[in-house]
Amino acid sequence: MELLKRIKDRTPEYDAIYESLISKFTVLQGGRAGTAGEASTWEQGKYFFTKYEIYMYATLLGLKRNYRIPLSPDGQREKFIAINAWHPQDLADYVVMGVLSKARIDFNKLEEREEKEIEREILNIRKLMEEYANGGFDMIRSKIETEPTFFDNNDNCFIDMLEDNHLNGN
Repeated sequence: MELLKRIKDRTPEYDAIYESLISKFTVLQGGRAGTAGEASTWEQGKYFFTKYEIYMYATLLGLKRNYRIPLSPDGQREKFIAINAWHPQDLADYVVMGVLSKARIDFNKLEEREEKEIEREILNIRKLMEEYANGGFDMIRSKIETEPTFFDNNDNCFIDMLEDNHLNGN
């Protein structure tokens, strides 16, 4: 379980190009937190209350569609809190397990490796999570562009999107 703890101590990143998309569906945190009225906060956060919630969703969407995009090597990146602070913890664990299932790691051989190699595997797992989240964010971006009203009048839009068999991640 030390490996899982070390994975969850990581702080994934995302391409900053998705910041406005994340803010569109998430309650703004930080310096503006607490300055909005209750109705405005409810409207803003009716889908996701925190950035890591939409990040978990985007990762699951990317995993479900097996669609991942590497983070832009030259682009600006954003970070938020470590995975071990995400809630609900069961969902965060589910996301990590989904990524581990795609990681192609021989766990039996992993314990025989040197610390440097284990650290490299952990970094690769974080990178893989970032790529699936990036893929999920790209699918949300694409949906906004192709069906601009999809998110406006549908409280179940994100559930529908997970279940949409017509989404093509490629």
